[in-house]
This record gives sequence, C-alpha cells and structure tokens, in this order.
Amino acid sequence: MRLFLASAFSPEFTLNLKAIADYARDNSGRDNVKWVSPENFHITYAFLGELDKAGAAAAVKALDEGLSGIKPFRAVSGGLGVFPSARRPSVLWVGIGEGAAELRETARRLGQGLKAASLPFEDRFEPHVTIGRVKRELPEDFFRRVGDYSSARRAETVITSVELMESRLTQDGPAYKSVYSSRLI
Repeated sequence: MRLFLASAFSPEFTLNLKAIADYARDNSGRDNVKWVSPENFHITYAFLGELDKAGAAAAVKALDEGLSGIKPFRAVSGGLGVFPSARRPSVLWVGIGEGAAELRETARRLGQGLKAASLPFEDRFEPHVTIGRVKRELPEDFFRRVGDYSSARRAETVITSVELMESRLTQDGPAYKSVYSSRLI
C-alpha cells in the first residue's frame, strides 16, 4: 500500500480553499496547472511510500504514540505559496498562518514515532495545502493577483485527527482512502 499521514478539514475550510483554487484557475491561463480536486485537500505530515501490512501496523502504532497528549487545535489559511520557487514553480499551495506551530509540532512528534518504528518517510514538513501542480509558465501577474486574493480569504478549521491514508494512482489522478484515524484528545 502507498501510504501517508494527513489531516483533513471542515467543509467550510475546504470550500474556502476551493474558492482560492477556482480564482487561481481563472487567472492561470488555459491548461497551465493540473488542479487538485477539493475532496483531496489535506495537510500531509509524512509520506511513507509503499508499505506491507506489517509496515502499516507499525505506522498505526507510531501514529497513536506520536499523537499522545496532542489536543485539537485551530488552523487558519494563509497566503499563496509555491515549491520550489516563484521563478520555477511546480506546486501551488495555500499556507497555514495561525496553527502552523501546532502542525509543525504534530509533524515532529509523528516523525519521532516513525523513526522509532524504523519506517522510512520524507522528513520535510511545511504547513501547506497543495491546490495545483504547474505544467507550463503562468501569466506575469498571476502570483500578485492570486496571492492578494488568497490572503484576503482567510478561513479557519479545527484539526481533530490524523489519518493514515492510502493513495492509489488512477488515470484521473490520485484517489485517497483513510485506512486508520487517530483522534486528537
């Protein structure tokens, strides 16, 4: 199974992200970006890659142990960002302002659990929600216009759980399914 650890959002927060992605789509030029479907919006803490059943069981244990004592917390959407740079963007994302420190701490603790379980994972966390993948050059004023819009459309959600998610690659893009959920209490 191709697995990762992530948190989803409230419907209202997802609608806000969709509005930002729709505005970005309207300003990006035709077919310059492959847009993420709103039902796939999430925060990824760690990508684990292909794991067998034993590896998945170890990930569940690491997830539960890593979240011990973490309480639900607020997260507020922020401005538009890109990876790796504005000169050569490949990923468009909406950042997290308030709640970013809590997300980083959650990722750090999950990473400790994964390391203790000897599970390989990508250990680079930035609190963001991917909204699209850039295929071609974007219009010159794209980042200013969409960045201003994104910053003005702040919304909040409460992070209440972390899921072990399975990612299946299809012709229409990735399909995600929760394999296990651990509630923050």
